[in-house]
Amino acid sequence: MTRKLILLALPLLLLALLGCAGRIATPEGWSGGVVDDDTLYIGTRQGDVRALNTENGETRWRFTLLGEDESLRGVYGTPALYEDTLFVGGYDRVLYALTTKGELKWQEPVGGHIVGSPIVVDGVVLVGADDGKVYAFEREDQSSRWTFQTGNKVWSSPAVAEGVVYISSLDKNLYALSLEDGSKLWQFATNGAIASTPVYDDGVVYVGSFDGVFYAVNAADGTLRWSFDGANSWYWGEPLVYGDDVYAPSLDGKLYALNKRSGKIRWALTTEGPIVGSPAVIFDMIAVGSDDGRLHIVRMSDGNPVGWCNMQTELRSSVVAQDDKVFLGARDKSIRALRIKINGNPDEEWVHQADEDNPVVRGRAEDC
Repeated sequence: MTRKLILLALPLLLLALLGCAGRIATPEGWSGGVVDDDTLYIGTRQGDVRALNTENGETRWRFTLLGEDESLRGVYGTPALYEDTLFVGGYDRVLYALTTKGELKWQEPVGGHIVGSPIVVDGVVLVGADDGKVYAFEREDQSSRWTFQTGNKVWSSPAVAEGVVYISSLDKNLYALSLEDGSKLWQFATNGAIASTPVYDDGVVYVGSFDGVFYAVNAADGTLRWSFDGANSWYWGEPLVYGDDVYAPSLDGKLYALNKRSGKIRWALTTEGPIVGSPAVIFDMIAVGSDDGRLHIVRMSDGNPVGWCNMQTELRSSVVAQDDKVFLGARDKSIRALRIKINGNPDEEWVHQADEDNPVVRGRAEDC
């Protein structure tokens, strides 16, 4: 398949998801992971959440989502860890609170499928759903603090800074809401649906849109600071702000490094497939997965590739890094750990195959 056809495939799929059906027929789930000490918490394409030993990939526990319709049991967003509680948004329309031992503390149904990640701040759990609402629950007793209705599905995750919630919607708007009561402070309109999660940094909110434009918006009043229109497709993944730059993954198969003050492009990494997940920093490098099946590792300073690993399956989850390791999920139902050398070369540490009775296969041929 040519690169052009590969790059067209995922945007066409996502376009279908925006159509009349209003839901994903068979949720795949491309959950990112969160690491705490020696445990990786991550959703799988088997409709469950797992706690894995970061050293060897062995299962500590697994929790199967409880939605009555098994076909809707999927996790797209990254679980949120707060103290001893893990919060998981299920595509089965349920927000779960689990102990770090995998026991259910509470579950709260919401009015739509959850695609983004929940976040926890100041005793409040926030999550968006495809009924167009943003939900705020009290962390301890799951009671509702407030809800906010947007004009279309919410597939992104909230971002919070200084008492303000920033959330995007497929209604083409970026919203700023009061964390206290959910009242709207401002909204910023783009020319396309927004599925990307906004990121706040130093008074600016960064977000990409389906209009192919990446925006920097003043957090105080919702006015435009700058925009970058150099991409050839939509933005889906959450951008990464690090140092003086913002790294924006696009479905055109490129990762753009932009000066966060001016929006001027510094470099762009070109892959052979759409980039759905978010990148991570490892040493002085950036690691990002692509639908071309490769984990790409590039220098932050100039974007030059220094290493890659071909896993031969689409990589749509966000990358999470801990020390010299990165973890991510893949479309073949695997969860993978790679150790990154200081020169950027990756070595496969383990592969956890979520759909196998014995998930960690010893002696398999390594991908890198």
